[in-house]
Amino acid sequence: MFRILEVSMPAAGTDRRVRRTRELLRRALVELILERGYDRITVQHIIDRADVGRSTFYAHYTDKDDLLLGNLEELAAAFEEHLERHFASRAEPNPVLAAFEHADRQRDLYRALAGKRGAEVMRAGLRRRLKEVVARRVPEFLPHRDGAVPVEVTAEFLLTSLLGLLMWWLDNDLPYTAEEMADMYMRLVVPGVQAAYGI
Repeated sequence: MFRILEVSMPAAGTDRRVRRTRELLRRALVELILERGYDRITVQHIIDRADVGRSTFYAHYTDKDDLLLGNLEELAAAFEEHLERHFASRAEPNPVLAAFEHADRQRDLYRALAGKRGAEVMRAGLRRRLKEVVARRVPEFLPHRDGAVPVEVTAEFLLTSLLGLLMWWLDNDLPYTAEEMADMYMRLVVPGVQAAYGI
């Protein structure tokens, strides 16, 4: 996803500069989205706000959509961490809570992305990143039985319903808490999955 410019410097210095530059660009993007709306922002606006050069921007990202998708990594990482804990020990009570908690913490950003193009990029990016996590983890807890729903169908159902519910929640100004949404999602999907697999 990120295009990092290869430079012949010590790794530690490069890493620190790369992190700093990406943080400046991300912060500029979020500020501009909240001020102008995603559709009205250009790369020039972003680099002016971040005070970096055009070549520096393109050394890290291909365009503003790529920069936006970088902001979704936090959600994907938190979601994956919750899933890992849930499936490893069942200590994590609700594996989708991370998705709702992240959206709750970033509600202004998500609302600012309600414009057509921003929403499309956000949905596509969330879907792609979370699909990797779901596709990897869901097959591990579903038994292989003759006549059962194919695992890839179940994974697609779980992902589509999660993203749909998440977007509905954001579009309706978060009428329930993150915990309530995660709980309702699980109450809706778990009985169906258990019935489909006889578990």
